[in-house]
Amino acid sequence: MEQHSKDRGGAAVAVVGAGIVGCATALALASEGHRVTVFDPDAPGAGTSSGNAGAIVTGSVTPTATPAVLKALPSYLLDRSSPAVLRLRHAPKALPWLLRFIRAGMPAEVNRIAAALSPLVSRSLEAHRALAALAGADGLITQEGWLKVYASEAEFAGSALDRRLMDRHGVNYRILSRKEVTDLEPNLDPALCAIGFHQPESGFVRFPQGLAQAYLDAAVRRGARHLRQKVRGAARRSGGVTVHAEGGAKDFDRLVICAGAWSAPLARTLGDRVSLDTERGYHIGFGPGTASLMRGPVVFPALSMVLTPMHDGIRLVSGDELAGLNAPPDYRRIRALIPRAHRALPALREAAPATEWMGFRPSTPDSLPVIGPSAHGGEVIYAFGHGHLGLTLAAITARMVADTIAGRPAAFDPAPYLAARF
Repeated sequence: MEQHSKDRGGAAVAVVGAGIVGCATALALASEGHRVTVFDPDAPGAGTSSGNAGAIVTGSVTPTATPAVLKALPSYLLDRSSPAVLRLRHAPKALPWLLRFIRAGMPAEVNRIAAALSPLVSRSLEAHRALAALAGADGLITQEGWLKVYASEAEFAGSALDRRLMDRHGVNYRILSRKEVTDLEPNLDPALCAIGFHQPESGFVRFPQGLAQAYLDAAVRRGARHLRQKVRGAARRSGGVTVHAEGGAKDFDRLVICAGAWSAPLARTLGDRVSLDTERGYHIGFGPGTASLMRGPVVFPALSMVLTPMHDGIRLVSGDELAGLNAPPDYRRIRALIPRAHRALPALREAAPATEWMGFRPSTPDSLPVIGPSAHGGEVIYAFGHGHLGLTLAAITARMVADTIAGRPAAFDPAPYLAARF
């Protein structure tokens, strides 16, 4: 069994998972002198981080579950062409999660969850900028804002709850005219842009996997290791944790679980049962020649899609599919959105779809991540369950983990994010 000596300073910390959260956490810890070992058989950011919309949404205080979503839930789950789909084979396993999701959509819970999301998302871009500066990756993060467009006043009225919650929590936003929208994004179809809703303080990353790589590379320059090994389990021991990986058992002072959708089984072996499912998301990429057609990401709520200009071209992002980790991908729904993408961005008709992708969003029913020590001891720390906000919350999560290990007081109440809430 390999043991990590304590005579080199700092704590010996195992980080399970090299997605954007794990890579950010590795850098935050390595920069404070901890001896970090990252376990992941895949390349940094190769999972969900490689397929998202690239947004750091500093005003995202509205949870996924709301009264309006609950009202539409039966049609969402039963209509195979809807924005959200439950595969019937997964239904028995998903039922406890869905019941908690329904409870989370009650008005009082929506208000509570928004209050808990606010301190996370409002600090998210600043935390990323600090980590990017450590990594020498400042150029990977820009501030294009987060834009939603509506074709009519009636469509816009559907976002009233979002605006009430943002007003309550001090989110800066602008309501744009059709001309202001098309000044920002001149290639959009003006007919779909009667009203724009712009959050100018949100950040944008055209190459999220590149940012994850930059964070991990910077951690490695500070002494971290990346072992391309799968972790099969972990167990507490006197004074720390033993990690059982493909390369053998290794002892550490602390264990941080950042394994995304695969985190719940590991947490269960350590005594914590968390409610976690996978909202599988899809994208279609249109190739590098299309990247210049847009300035930043644009959400089309009525069309159930996001168009975003990534490093490898325009990306059409959509889909919430409850189907677990093992079911094969079903690209029919995302392919059906291609005509909508052509309508929204007419110049895209000249480009054939080049890539298809499916990834696993690790989602809790209350839209709050699981961050903080295990209920059974501080040698195990959780950092997963970020749902649609993995990129947004990666750096602030890393800061919270580093504060926990250093014994620093939290900047805000950490209780809403603890695994013990389940």
